[in-house]
Amino acid sequence: MTRLNALVLVLAVAMSVAACSITDGTLGGRATCWPEVPQRIPSLMKGVLTFGVEGPYLATPEGDELPLLLNRFDLAQIGSATALSDPAGGGIVAAHGDTVTLFGGLGADGSMYVCGVEERSG
Repeated sequence: MTRLNALVLVLAVAMSVAACSITDGTLGGRATCWPEVPQRIPSLMKGVLTFGVEGPYLATPEGDELPLLLNRFDLAQIGSATALSDPAGGGIVAAHGDTVTLFGGLGADGSMYVCGVEERSG
């Protein structure tokens, strides 16, 4: 079992046991951006931002590929590279190949809604 699969299993158990809603102020000033159902765990994940045929994903240091769901960011082109753009006026926030720390909601399905880019290094 990969670390990501183990993490997803632990998160699924935690979500089914806790079954509580996240209230404002519990996320260190961060805001959620994912639907309430199905439940997701607020998470910080670090890895390399990659855009593949099936969409964006985060290549984790453990060798897993975490599919990313984008409802807050747009895809943009920088030359021949794909990037994430913040339509609220933030411009390009991360590009293909950047090492990033993402905040978002991690689901039992192993995917993550991306709410913010916490750190970025190219």
